[in-house]
Amino acid sequence: MRTYFPSSMQEVEVPLRGKHVYIVFFCFALAYFVSYSFRSINAVITPELALDLGINNTQLGLLTSAYFIGFGLTQIPVGICLDKFGPRLTESSLMILAVIGALFFYFSKGFITLLIGRLLIGMGVSACLMSAFSGFRSWYPLERQPQLASAILIFGTSGALITSSPARMLLPYVGWRGIFLGLASMTAIAICVIFLYTPAQKSGLAQQSYSGTSQSHPSLWNGYQSILKNHFFLRLLPIGAICLGGFMAIQTLWLGPWLIHVMEHSPSSAAQIIFWFNSALLLTYIANTILLPKFQKIGITTLHYISWMVGASIFFQFFAFFLNSSWSYFCWYLYAATSASYVLAHSLVISNFPKSFSGRVSTSFNIAIFIGASLIQWGMGAFVDLGKDIGLSKRDSFNLSFGAYLAIQLAGFIWFLISPKLLSTNQKNQ
Repeated sequence: MRTYFPSSMQEVEVPLRGKHVYIVFFCFALAYFVSYSFRSINAVITPELALDLGINNTQLGLLTSAYFIGFGLTQIPVGICLDKFGPRLTESSLMILAVIGALFFYFSKGFITLLIGRLLIGMGVSACLMSAFSGFRSWYPLERQPQLASAILIFGTSGALITSSPARMLLPYVGWRGIFLGLASMTAIAICVIFLYTPAQKSGLAQQSYSGTSQSHPSLWNGYQSILKNHFFLRLLPIGAICLGGFMAIQTLWLGPWLIHVMEHSPSSAAQIIFWFNSALLLTYIANTILLPKFQKIGITTLHYISWMVGASIFFQFFAFFLNSSWSYFCWYLYAATSASYVLAHSLVISNFPKSFSGRVSTSFNIAIFIGASLIQWGMGAFVDLGKDIGLSKRDSFNLSFGAYLAIQLAGFIWFLISPKLLSTNQKNQ
């Protein structure tokens, strides 16, 4: 297979080799860095937003989850566009909305304008990770997919790091509006890089169907039916929607308020702890990138690794949520480290389908993740406010909220463990 780069019109072989392996990867990595920065920034600027605009916990949860709602709304068309037009055009076009959304945030005078801006940001960066996964599936060897997934998350988590303690240090000088103006500028740079330095074609893969025949536009939509009925997709669904979605809700919002209201930290101290939380996540992504190929060689599959890490994550969460002592922070960092495995489910699901389905599979799974993230993020705020309304202390209100999430997560993990037998039984009975 051959493809070409628009900046030079130079043809290259697929799978990519030499410098093109790194050029394409770093283009996608920059875009995902920006995406994760947008996703995480609210956890740090929450006190300023609440003070400036008088936002309560329910509104704060809704505002932050608007990112996930916008993200989810675009996933089906993004999947179709990825398979039809390729990652370059899809991602660079959509990210223009993120620039507009960041400017809405910058000029905002009230909650509704913030909500619209956050929604546009979510829509604008909705293809960043999916474009990367789709491009990886098309242009890189199959055995490298889990490693590439972990590698790009290193850059995403770096975005979370930048928007923790470093962003907090900038707030007195530029304010939360200035930070969003900076993010708008970074997004514009990412658009240019994606458009100029990623392959302009998908090497004809978009014309292949699940069965290998030509594919028309209606069948692009119809292909979702086979995805949503796939047993492997259904098995891993709770890992994405509940585990990863909930982790995103906590990482991007609720860890900060928990540290401030339950552990009584100052906003600056909370930002430092979030920085180290994200550092633990980043280090684990680096370790996964190095170790996953080695695990494969000794017979430890990525699916086995996910199973062990999800179980460990739930265990550490229990103590992180409810221990409320100096050991809590250590458990939070272990929660971050074990949760680094969640995203591997995404690359496994994509690898289970033909290349021509990569865009729709990745975005279908992503819809589940971001629906889960938005519902959990909003729901945790609603439970905290409910606890206050019925007379609970702030600590007990957070315990109620986090405990409800932990119970739902445990149910999802049980489904992951037993679903192969259940789905197999149902298929035999049909």
